[in-house]
Amino acid sequence: MAVWLGSLSLVLLAVYVRERIINRNLNKEVLYIRERLAALTEASGTRENGYVLVPSGNVGVRELSAQLNHLLETFYRQKAEYQCARQAMEQMLTNISHDLRTPLTVLKGYSELLLKEGKRGTSLPEFRDMAKKIDRKADELVRTIDEYFTMSKIESGDWKLVMRRVNVTQLCHELILDYYDVLEEAQYEVAIQVDDMPVYAYSDEEAVKRILKNMIDNAVRHGGSGKYLGIRLKYLADGIRIEVEDHGAGITAKDEEQIFSRNYTTARKGTGSGLGLTIARNLARQMGADIEVYSEPGIRTVFTLIL
Repeated sequence: MAVWLGSLSLVLLAVYVRERIINRNLNKEVLYIRERLAALTEASGTRENGYVLVPSGNVGVRELSAQLNHLLETFYRQKAEYQCARQAMEQMLTNISHDLRTPLTVLKGYSELLLKEGKRGTSLPEFRDMAKKIDRKADELVRTIDEYFTMSKIESGDWKLVMRRVNVTQLCHELILDYYDVLEEAQYEVAIQVDDMPVYAYSDEEAVKRILKNMIDNAVRHGGSGKYLGIRLKYLADGIRIEVEDHGAGITAKDEEQIFSRNYTTARKGTGSGLGLTIARNLARQMGADIEVYSEPGIRTVFTLIL
């Protein structure tokens, strides 16, 4: 009996010692996690990222560490997205300041010149030339403000898409008529390949109009040297394709990777906000569509809306 009690005491003592060791290790691991989280909280304003690393034999501690690291990974990703958005906003504000200041300065200069020349008895043709320049810069200013306003609506979620069955053929014909006078005056060669047969797409009508308008504006603005504009509507097995082609200077492979980025433009300063194609692609992707570009510099450039 005494031997049996002695053996039982030894077993209980071993269990007690084992549990004390496990409890002590568990306390150390919990203390490490707490101190690690405190350190990561203090370093949250820096660019360095860290995680909770606990090589524990306790299943509960391992699972807790995994969940904490998952939360930290989400936090770091959101922090990086916030920093990118903040930098983009700062860049946008800088561009807004520049893009608005340039045409306003021109408008102010011509208005002052008109006042001075009016007192000197400047001839009517010269006045008309100044008035045309003022009108052109005013249009540019309105277009720039509209692009920033549109981009703001898209990113804030205020542009609500209304998806329905849209007659894409009719939209193309309407846009062609809108640009007819401008293209004729500029002596463009216009090649239209849009049949009269209605072609329908499930999309947002206003968004499609805006996308196509931005694509045509881009072709006229950046490919104007070629004096050519082609518009094609294709109904294929994988969807509807609307192509806008110009024969201007074209786009280099390096620029092709960035032309859809916010505020990126290949035009000279003061001739565009660089938001047109960004707006177009963002709207397209919100509808489940996309925009592709193909360019042979000096020969042709084709932007394709795929619905």
